[in-house]
Amino acid sequence: MRYLIPLISALAIAVVITFALISSAGQTPISAANSPELSAFSTLSQSTSDQCAYLGDLTAIQNYVASQSNTAYFQGSCCTPMDWNHYQQQIAGLKNYSNISQIPQNPYNVSVGQVKQMLGYYDNITLNQSQTNTFNQAAALTTDKGWCCCQCWAWYTHAGLAKYLIKYHDFNVSQIVQVTNLEDCCGG
Repeated sequence: MRYLIPLISALAIAVVITFALISSAGQTPISAANSPELSAFSTLSQSTSDQCAYLGDLTAIQNYVASQSNTAYFQGSCCTPMDWNHYQQQIAGLKNYSNISQIPQNPYNVSVGQVKQMLGYYDNITLNQSQTNTFNQAAALTTDKGWCCCQCWAWYTHAGLAKYLIKYHDFNVSQIVQVTNLEDCCGG
């Protein structure tokens, strides 16, 4: 009996230390185990319909996107595995823009219809010189130093969304950088 109490105490300490190490390594804390965000993360982190293809070939990207149903989705990350903590930050940050329906609320789950809309913005929105300066400055200041880490479908859609936000919502450089970083679907 006298060895049982120290043994139970040692086991409890080991459990606490193990939990702390797992949490600090970017793993999901136990309190989030039943959240809708965790469920979405679990599904999206295994999805592969978000792919880098036709890099820099806008016509091929547009043809590929046009061939998809508007109700389909680009899901998952394209370059690196999704990270739970980063995903939570992105989703929380995007809630600040929920009043602008053109901004996808989950960068890892974007409808093809919305992608088509943003590609249309890229093609059809013309910016004046001041707006073009905002557009160019913002691109250089994003985490990826551009609209995405590579010139895939997301690069053109993020650029299209930036044009829309500059033209119709008068977003400044800082706001465009913030939205673009929140919309980053490369993973990490």
